[in-house]
Amino acid sequence: MTRQILCFILLASFAAVNAQSVKTIKPKPGKAIVYLTGAELSYYESLALVKGTNEIIVEGVSPYTDETSISAYFKGGLVIDTKKSLRYPDPPKNTSANKYALQIERISDSLEELDFLIKDCTNKQDALEKEKTLLLENRLIRGEYTKDSIDLLKASLDLLRTRLNNIYELELALERKLKNLYKLRSRLNERKTYYVLLQENGAKMVQPELYQPVHQIIVTIEAEQPVTGHLSLKYYVPNAGWMPAYEIQAASGKDKIQLVYRAQVYQNTGIDWKDIALVLSTSNPAVGNTKPTLSLWNLQYGYPQSYLENANRKRSETRSGGVFYNTPQLNQNQVEDMRAADGTNSAAGAIEPQAPVFNVNDNFFRTEYEIKTKYSIEADNKAHNVIISNIEVPVYLAYLSVPKLDRDAFLMAKVANWEDLNLLPATAKIYFDESYIGMTVVDPSTTKDTLYMNLGRDKSIIVKRQAIKEKCKEQVIGDFRVVTKTIEITVRNTKGIPLQFEVEDQIPVTSDNTIKISLEKHNATYYTENTGKLTWKLHIMPKETRKIVFTYEVKYPKDKVIAGL
Repeated sequence: MTRQILCFILLASFAAVNAQSVKTIKPKPGKAIVYLTGAELSYYESLALVKGTNEIIVEGVSPYTDETSISAYFKGGLVIDTKKSLRYPDPPKNTSANKYALQIERISDSLEELDFLIKDCTNKQDALEKEKTLLLENRLIRGEYTKDSIDLLKASLDLLRTRLNNIYELELALERKLKNLYKLRSRLNERKTYYVLLQENGAKMVQPELYQPVHQIIVTIEAEQPVTGHLSLKYYVPNAGWMPAYEIQAASGKDKIQLVYRAQVYQNTGIDWKDIALVLSTSNPAVGNTKPTLSLWNLQYGYPQSYLENANRKRSETRSGGVFYNTPQLNQNQVEDMRAADGTNSAAGAIEPQAPVFNVNDNFFRTEYEIKTKYSIEADNKAHNVIISNIEVPVYLAYLSVPKLDRDAFLMAKVANWEDLNLLPATAKIYFDESYIGMTVVDPSTTKDTLYMNLGRDKSIIVKRQAIKEKCKEQVIGDFRVVTKTIEITVRNTKGIPLQFEVEDQIPVTSDNTIKISLEKHNATYYTENTGKLTWKLHIMPKETRKIVFTYEVKYPKDKVIAGL
């Protein structure tokens, strides 16, 4: 007896030492770091752990959790494992198994009778279709009997018309009847499903969520002694993100603009975010973090790959745009014949690659915006507006005009030290003097010291550009033709305030040594010779009209023709 008591005490002590506590919690996400693509959700829960192994089951997490991103921390305990799991709930107990059996049986009988009616209709449709075929293929109707009288043929056609009309009427009636039968069968099937679910769930309306799997994260913590603390759990989900958007509010006579920085946050993580603390980050965890490695760059003789691809593309398309889907592809040994047919050689045969439609510039430092106000964002994959900041930005307002391309003047806001604003490329709504002007694009990817924001057109400033005909001439001097043009730009300020104004224009440039271009007369503030760009900076007083005149000369061989002059 003493030995048995001793063994019992030892076993109890061993079990106490190796005790395992299992707790299930259902916390709500308290914080979300939303990246440009994806989000990191954080949970915080106060827990009391026992000595030994503690298994914490966190339910209600996102079904799209990236298991490799799960991290957990508990002060006073060692987290030894984290993993995803699923729990399928047990169906409710069936308290009245046969309560709805009679309704289900009656509906089943009705469905069986409906199937026979539907079969009868389809059989009649087949019979009518066969009768119609026999009528139309009758040799007399088709005129294969040449000796038949006209009266007999006429009677046959009358019979055909009458019978075909009857067949079409019967087919239409059967089609209408079948449609009603199918509708009735669908309603009966829904009714039967309703009663079956009621029967299975004991006279209660079936709640679909009762059968949905419950997504879990199981955190295993080892504690050397009983301890109470806070569990911190984080994981990454890809089904979320945010996009920047701006609102620019400007006013006449002010040297500041109101810049409202918004974020359009969306999420489809499978769980709603209720009163959650948001942090918006400009980083993107979906982009790989592995440094690329240079491979061996080995040069060899051969034809450019771009030509080979183009040659195969030519062989797979007709001159009219059609495509031969089974056209054999050329290999490198067959290219030479095609080069000869195209009149190209190894030097001139290379096809220049087409310029990309857009460029991707990843030149922004990672920035995080901590939103002070808590938000509730449903898992509906719709854009929810979040205010990041609403600040006044000192700007230098100036009017810019390019009258060669557009006769309107554009109000531009020049922002210095724009790097401190931590902006991203995005569209912006413009409001000037509390009126909506339109949309513009804020592009901080520029490397310039000054960021330009377009605040829209101003119709009250009149800009006109024209050539002065009496000062434009074309003459032949020796072996050369000389073209002289004089351009006049007129700017009128109809406002009651002075304006800072910039005008941009240009003269042509060339890379051909036989063409000589010279700027003969101008009063531009800046002239860039390699681009031909002219810039005038003006200070125009109220109601003042200013004129800009410049002259340029183009000299080229008289037997040549220059396009675009």
